[in-house]
Amino acid sequence: MEAVGAPPTVQGLAEFAAGIPAKGLLVLDEVQEAKGWEKFVRQEVEYERHHVLVTGSNASLLSTEIASSLGGRAIPRKVLPLSYDDARHWGCKSLGEYLRVGGYPECVLRPGDAVDLHKLYFESTILRDVAARKGIREIKPLSDLALLLLSETGKVISSKKTAQRLGISQTTMRSFEGALCDAMLLIRVLPYKRSPRERLVADAKHYAIDTGLQASVSISESEDEGRRLENLVAIELYRRGYEVSYYGSARECDFIVNKTGEAPLAVQVCAAKEMPQREVEGLTEGMKATGAKGLLLTAEETDAKLPKGARNKTLGSWLLEKSG
Repeated sequence: MEAVGAPPTVQGLAEFAAGIPAKGLLVLDEVQEAKGWEKFVRQEVEYERHHVLVTGSNASLLSTEIASSLGGRAIPRKVLPLSYDDARHWGCKSLGEYLRVGGYPECVLRPGDAVDLHKLYFESTILRDVAARKGIREIKPLSDLALLLLSETGKVISSKKTAQRLGISQTTMRSFEGALCDAMLLIRVLPYKRSPRERLVADAKHYAIDTGLQASVSISESEDEGRRLENLVAIELYRRGYEVSYYGSARECDFIVNKTGEAPLAVQVCAAKEMPQREVEGLTEGMKATGAKGLLLTAEETDAKLPKGARNKTLGSWLLEKSG
């Protein structure tokens, strides 16, 4: 077993592979930098020369085009930062620490350096994983958009107003937004709508892929614990493989989630010790509108009266569960 960094050419890949024993494991990191790498990997697998593990920091590696070019011989997997459960095994002492430090392994191991590491990761993602790969020359509006979305997590962002604020077109803004999500910096959550067309043109909410990074780079002047907990739940739902939407009407329900083989679930997140009635009303409305069961996640157990079909769990216990 040997690990191989991604050389700049396919010829370089072949030279590295030649030095690895037959049937050994060839690990290619950031291999998308080498033009034509798909053909090389496909031949390695077809002729059973090596087992191949391809890793990278950009979701473009999971695109349908690449999967097609590998002839169905690839099994894609997204690797997210450590979950709360995993982070505890790595030394994280509390949920509060996890919210602050996040789940990047080096940050969990070196919590005192987490802020500096987060800022480094952010800058690297913007410059290398987004601007360089997408050929984006307008770095400032790209970086400003990323900071804005990370600072306004859980809020519906108007693409039209945001584009005007940044001095770019709405088309460019949406392109930047997609690139930031592809780079695994943000999670984009669309509203629950029965029409696919309506969903495509609707304004989205965004959540950071890591709460620690969000806390370190946010330019918001106030800390909103409720939004941070909501962000944490969004990451965990994404990790568990749910299709995630939000429900917005007279009362808002944070998430409507679906997964094949499971009934839809309306999820409401509340950090307040005294349960505001609007939170229960939002959960109730989300359940009625979508035909879903309900889940209220709170910092502590609550005796609030919940609608039929809904249950309450503490966030800490839910995060340690293996599934919903």
